[in-house]
Amino acid sequence: MLEDTEWLMDFAFFTDLLCHMNNLNVKMHGKNQFIDDIWAHLKAFKLKLNLFAGQLSKNDLSHFSRLNSIPSVNEEKLKNYEYGLKKLHFEFERRFQDFSAIQTELDIFTMPFNVNCEAARSGLQLELIELQSNNHLKQSFLNMPKLEFYISLSKVSFPNLISHAQKISAMFASSYICEQVFSTMNLRKNYFRSRLTDEHLASFLRINASHFEPQYKELLKMKSQFHSSH
Repeated sequence: MLEDTEWLMDFAFFTDLLCHMNNLNVKMHGKNQFIDDIWAHLKAFKLKLNLFAGQLSKNDLSHFSRLNSIPSVNEEKLKNYEYGLKKLHFEFERRFQDFSAIQTELDIFTMPFNVNCEAARSGLQLELIELQSNNHLKQSFLNMPKLEFYISLSKVSFPNLISHAQKISAMFASSYICEQVFSTMNLRKNYFRSRLTDEHLASFLRINASHFEPQYKELLKMKSQFHSSH
């Protein structure tokens, strides 16, 4: 089989392609990502597929190192690979077309200072104009995470923008958190933790899945008495 040049070319091409797809998969399973981050990774990968197809049509194997290591890859094979990449790009477009339908909504959440106010729905237009005209808020947006920025906005001045941010940030971007929770549950709930109650397990899982810091000072204020032995 290793002497079959055509089989080796196919094997090398699909190995290179799967490496690119695996890189996409790793990026999409990162922690603390919102739906707009996932969509950005998908858009980038679709552009890469177009780039790959165009380069293969010119016999350029820059991004297919394993295929490039095989001498004299014939043009017919390259045409087949180019067609396969275009078909894969079409499938990505088809399967993730729902993202394209909410592109403007995602843009408002991701870059509210750059979005065209006229393209936004009427309930957000006036608040976007106020936001984009405020240089102080623009600087704050550049210097803090998106979620913290929207939390810092005035509920009186920007109620609709805050509501919009809550809706977008609440969308599940990937199954990463679910997988993380199940892994934690399997580690915590075992034979040696026989006294672990459902309530304790739920608390463990909530702490593990959340990145929020406990308000220690507020918790201490709620305590009326402290035990020195503790």
